[in-house]
Amino acid sequence: MTNLYLRDSLIDMASDDKAQRDAGFIHTDRIGKVFIVVGQNVRKCLICEQLFTRRAASEHAKAVCHPVS
Repeated sequence: MTNLYLRDSLIDMASDDKAQRDAGFIHTDRIGKVFIVVGQNVRKCLICEQLFTRRAASEHAKAVCHPVS
């Protein structure tokens, strides 16, 4: 099994108090970048295939990237 890490730069559920109170709420589809877990603190962007730390992946999720040619 492969671990996937989805980073949604638009919504930070950990800091959204209302979202925590509405735990039973069903969310609609959200668009975000998908990262694959490579190591304990390493993520790989499935769009541009670059490696990032967890913190850098969070920042990269907000940036535009392109597939490798």
